[in-house]
Amino acid sequence: MDNGDQGKAMLKGEYNSMCALYKAAPTFVPEPHAYGQLNVSNPASYFFLCSFLDMKVGTSQPPDPEQLCRKLITLHLTSESPTGQFGFHMNTCQGNLPQQTAWKDSWKDSWKDFFIQLLNGAMELNRDINGPWKDLQECTDRLISHVVPALLDPLTEDGRVIKPSLIHGDLWDGNIGTDTATGEIYAFDACAYYAHHEMEIAIWRGDPSNVLGREEYTNTYVQLMGKSEPVKDFEDRGRLYCAYMNLHASACHGGGRFREK
Repeated sequence: MDNGDQGKAMLKGEYNSMCALYKAAPTFVPEPHAYGQLNVSNPASYFFLCSFLDMKVGTSQPPDPEQLCRKLITLHLTSESPTGQFGFHMNTCQGNLPQQTAWKDSWKDSWKDFFIQLLNGAMELNRDINGPWKDLQECTDRLISHVVPALLDPLTEDGRVIKPSLIHGDLWDGNIGTDTATGEIYAFDACAYYAHHEMEIAIWRGDPSNVLGREEYTNTYVQLMGKSEPVKDFEDRGRLYCAYMNLHASACHGGGRFREK
């Protein structure tokens, strides 16, 4: 993918993500208006246009935990997958690289199958960009063959059902802000897809989330939303979901500390 194709994919994915989020939760994201190609650019350059909000981001004004988590939970509970399945109608980009949210244009009935699709996609990006690493490939293969079934199969045992919830997909400190005029919290720079809702807060365990990684945010979300059954697996599911975030971040950032994780 050259820089022009990459820019188009990134902004098309963000526009479609923000449209889906705005439809489901219009008080949580700025209103998206358009995306497209600039007609006076060489090489090809693309734009994404949304409503302007004057916001403070990150450590300059940490978001209020209760307001943030209530908005997230409203999104997760009220959003409806258009197919009743997991995935998205197109690949969206987390960072500068595409996620396999629409591999072969197929949606998945099973959250486990869709999560494996994401993991395989991130591992393929790692191989292509950072080169092969036998230990990482073996670790990922074992994660898929042993850990994923052990942690995700029980979510749908004993008659339990996992609702495909629309998630922002990259909700770290730098993608959330507080409106300076109203105090309302907004998210932006989304790479949305329909997932198990706990996937949303898994990124708070990672390096980029110095603010959202504080216990008060996860604790507030859990107090309001609860934990999926089996509750005993909640922490391990979070670690598993964060492993995908780290694997994808490794591809985006040339390996480094993310690949070691």
